Formats: sequence, structure tokens, C-alpha cells
Amino acid sequence: MIKCGMSELVITPPLGSPIPGAGNERISTGVKDDLFVKALVLESDRITVVFLVLDAIDIARPDAEAIRRKVQEQTGIAYEHIIVSATHAHTSGPTIETSYVKAVDAAYVQWMIQKAADAAAIAYASRQEARIGFGLGAERDIAFNRRFRMRDGSVRTNPGIGHPDIVGPEGPTDPDVPVIRIDDPEGRPIGIVTNYACHADVVGGLEYSGDYPGELSAALKRVYGDQAVSLFFQGASGNINHIDVSGRITFDRSVHYKKMGRILAGEAIRTREKAETHASLDIRVERVFVPIRYRKPSEEELAVAGQVLQAEERYPRNEVNFARQAMELAAREEEETEAEIHAVGFGPDTALVCLPAELFVEFGLAIKQSSPFRLTIVNELSNGSVSGYVCTPEAYGSGGYENRLRKYSRLQPEAGERFVRRALELLEKVKLGYADASANANASDKEHE
Repeated sequence: MIKCGMSELVITPPLGSPIPGAGNERISTGVKDDLFVKALVLESDRITVVFLVLDAIDIARPDAEAIRRKVQEQTGIAYEHIIVSATHAHTSGPTIETSYVKAVDAAYVQWMIQKAADAAAIAYASRQEARIGFGLGAERDIAFNRRFRMRDGSVRTNPGIGHPDIVGPEGPTDPDVPVIRIDDPEGRPIGIVTNYACHADVVGGLEYSGDYPGELSAALKRVYGDQAVSLFFQGASGNINHIDVSGRITFDRSVHYKKMGRILAGEAIRTREKAETHASLDIRVERVFVPIRYRKPSEEELAVAGQVLQAEERYPRNEVNFARQAMELAAREEEETEAEIHAVGFGPDTALVCLPAELFVEFGLAIKQSSPFRLTIVNELSNGSVSGYVCTPEAYGSGGYENRLRKYSRLQPEAGERFVRRALELLEKVKLGYADASANANASDKEHE
């Protein structure tokens, strides 16, 4: 038997709060659409897990840990079975300090932490018998790799639509649209989980918005009813966004996010309707802590930073910020952190991997390609980011934005490959658990023949 509870609560901050996620300071002046924290509780015969997803650009690790502790206190669910992630919406509340501006409001964050715990408690209290199914769709036309090889041999992030010197994208995209269908015993929708890899940085501006994941939710509610809760798991999208530099698609940022959300909703609906549901589910959870070292600025980087800081008025604001952060990081002691990685099995065919960083798409694809499961869902920015961007080793040796050393991008170049390796080890461990359970069940059946 499987039981499920879902809930959603508004976490829109007051106007006048800073909005993170841009190269300049932004102060909110309005609300395009509300921000939410959404909760999914799944209870099997063996285990109970809770997934919390916040419309936020990111969640600091101490805050994610505070949410998990409060959820444990309010529900009794084991701390290690509570997973908190962010949609990466760039028009959300003041939850983190970015590379450019300090957009943190301690009072808002504490309120958000309590709202997240409340959402989990409400979902837990509303558990009911359910049926669950899984499916895999695809959407290839709304997400693009944003790093490009240029004619001069350099690599640039977002070089501009129609730039004449573009040779081609540096890397791939991930078109997968995994969907989890959750119904009551009569087939009425309780909720739907959608996973996709694309930056939620479409709408821009000074008004709060959940970006395309918010419109995805609104579109699904129009089809399945207001009671249906839509959770969005952000995929490995560190180098993926919505901009088609070919110029074949023209867009107005203020409405394009709605178009993207509706297109994604259409694929989610198609995939959901094809998914077969089951009244039982064997959930298994494994996690590991991976020690990761932070990198330090090189002598060359420090020399460049010094030149910039000696003549700040001659350089763009972002270069000045990068220079200041390089100096600050150089003054710190050698540092390392532990990255928490989860693997959650939803039976022998489907699994979810949760990673605490903004990973390049190549890492998500590598996990999927080598996973022992038929369907593997990759969710980034889970349980508090350890350092923002995690780029491929090749990217650290080229140009672009994501690999620039700063507070939000400072893990060692081998971090991504270590994440993939340990994630695959966890998936193998979860898969082995299902194999052992099946073997034990077969042995028991033979004893009773």
C-alpha cells in the first residue's frame, strides 16, 4: 500500500525586498504570480519520505537543515528522509547572497523555514491511500545550451541572439521530462511531479514570479483542478537556459515564461495520461556525504584582480565584484565541505538522485546513462547548495561565466565527476536492495510450495 499527502503554501515576500539572480541590485515592486513551497509525503510499508520544493533561486545549506529539523519535529519523519530543493526561480525571495548582490533577508528566511515545515506537516496530516505511476516524456524546443564556441577559439556564455561569430554550442541539452503521477484510489489527481533541466530565469524584472515552473503549475491546475499540487524538480541545468541564439524564435520575456510553462505542461499531461498507476510502492533511500575541496585563486587571477581594484571605475561592475571576491577567497584558510547526495528508489525501475549544486547538464546525462534504473530523475539544488555552479573539467579551462571563481562557483574542477561517481554508487546500492528483496521473496515462495 502507498499513502500520499500533498500541500502548497504561499511564500511571497513583502514588496520592497531584494530579488536575487541578476547582475544588479533589484528591489521588488510587485507580484506577477505568487511564490510557493510545496510538499509531497509518500508513505510505504517500510518508509516515509517528504519532498519540499520552494520557489527560490537557492536555499542556503543551514536553512535547508533548519527546515529538515523542523519537519522532523512536527511529523516524526526521519531527518535523512527529508529532502528540500529549489526551483531556481530568479524572480523569487531574498534567500541567498549571489555573486553580485547580498539578497538575504533573515526575517523572511526564518518565516519561509516555518512555512516549509508547515507545508510538510499539512501534507503529512492529509495522507490518504493513493496510486502512483511514472512516465518519461521529452521536450526539445524550449531549452538550449547557453555556452558557445566562438570563431576566435573562446567560449562565451549567452553571446547574444544572432551573434555572427558563434560556431556552435559547447555542450548538449537534456530533453527528458520525467513525470510522477499521483492519484487517489478512484483515479482522481492528487498531484503531479515534473522534472526538466532549464534555468528558471525567463521572466526577469522587478515583480515576484515562479517563472515557467509557476506557469506549469497553473496550467496543470486548469486541467486537473485546484486541488492538484504540481511539484517541479529542477534538473541539471547549470549551462542550460531558454535563449535560442539562432534567432528563429523571438520572445518577449514578460510572456515567454508562460509559453514555456504551457508547453512543458502539455508534455507532462501527455506523459501522465500514459502512465500506469499502482497501489503499492517499495521506497528505498540511501545517502552519502562527499568531501569536496574549495579552490583558491591562482597568482594570475590575483594579479588581474589587483589591476581591476586599482582602477575600479574603468571596469564593469561584475568584474569589480569578481575581483573583490577573488581577494576575499585568497585570504581564507584552505577550506572543504561535505556534499550530501541522496538516491531514492521508487521500485526496481525508477529512482531519483538529489544533488546539492547547480550542475552542468553533462553530469545529469552521465548519471542517467550509467544508472541501473530504467528511469532516473536528477534533481539539483537539493538540501542546500555547497557552492553554486559545478562545471565540467573542460569548462574550467575555457571562458564563460559559470566557471569564474567566486563565492558561487569555487569547487575544485573534479567535483562534478565525483558527484556522478558517488551518485551512481548510491543508485547501485538502492538497486541491489530491490534485487535482494526479490530474491528473498522468491525463496520464501519456494519454501511454501
